[in-house]
Amino acid sequence: MSPAARIIALVIAAAMFFFSAWMYSRTGDWVAVVFALGSVAYGVYFFSSGPDRRG
Repeated sequence: MSPAARIIALVIAAAMFFFSAWMYSRTGDWVAVVFALGSVAYGVYFFSSGPDRRG
């Protein structure tokens, strides 16, 4: 994964987390917690993925 794609993916995962946390604070719905945990998992995956090793 290129550095730019990695940064974009991390920004999107962070935005997903903050939106889910905001929705949980407004509604108290457990589904928002599941989405927040999923976005944290995406963030960890993209953060831990190494640089693109092609060429």
